[in-house]
Amino acid sequence: MQTKQAIIRSAVDIAERIHASTILLPDSYTSERIGIETEIPVVVMPRQASDMLYRIIPNHVEKEEVVLHERTRKVAVAGYLEGAISGTIVGVIDGLHFDSIIVYDPRESYAVKSLQEHKGLVNSDAFRAVMKLALELALEGREGRHIGTAFIIGDERSVLRASHQLLLNPFKGHDPHDRMITDRDNWETFKEFAQLDGVFVISDEGTVCASGRYLDADARSVRIQQGLGGRHAASAAITAETEAVAVVVSESGVIRVYQDGEQIIEIEPGGLGWMMLP
Repeated sequence: MQTKQAIIRSAVDIAERIHASTILLPDSYTSERIGIETEIPVVVMPRQASDMLYRIIPNHVEKEEVVLHERTRKVAVAGYLEGAISGTIVGVIDGLHFDSIIVYDPRESYAVKSLQEHKGLVNSDAFRAVMKLALELALEGREGRHIGTAFIIGDERSVLRASHQLLLNPFKGHDPHDRMITDRDNWETFKEFAQLDGVFVISDEGTVCASGRYLDADARSVRIQQGLGGRHAASAAITAETEAVAVVVSESGVIRVYQDGEQIIEIEPGGLGWMMLP
């Protein structure tokens, strides 16, 4: 039996014994899965171009292990927030110098626990819908170009008081059903208005109250990563002044989540992509 097949069989056995929600496999293992059956969903993770680092710089086994373990954990957290993963994962790591199996529960991550403390937002349909929409925008852009936007979720009355319209609110007066972020049929409308300056303001229930909104929060009190612009600073600041959570999509395709004025999640969908295997 080949080594990779033996590792997959072991991963499946562990997953079934602990009732894992998902098995994560690197794409180099997909052909080895033939003949191995399981009812547990299998997700494939493409390798990143940054793996070239370990071909150029030898003797970095320890660093390689840390990087690949961290990437697997990030995939699990991103999948959980998107709703594609529901609990503990069993992941196979394919390094240049080693192969290993990791068991990880994304619900134990700082990001998920922090969001759960915020009125259970991480389990809300509204937050999951925003994360899915943000991931699509980050990966696909709009009309052939990358776009940046932000979604401010929850405590909408306070957020509206601390902001103003840059242009007429395109959602004002429309039926609440047509403004629900949880209804995927509305996403084309949201994607279209994501190209406008300003942010989306969304209620806890998932109703889009406004877009093209300018945040008046004082950003001098928050600290964000160097190189990030006004959208990130204002979004972080509004979460410091209100009970809202901000999901910000950069033109570079990176998604960041802010709560209480601090960044708690950073996701690079281009490097964390996955696909479900039948």
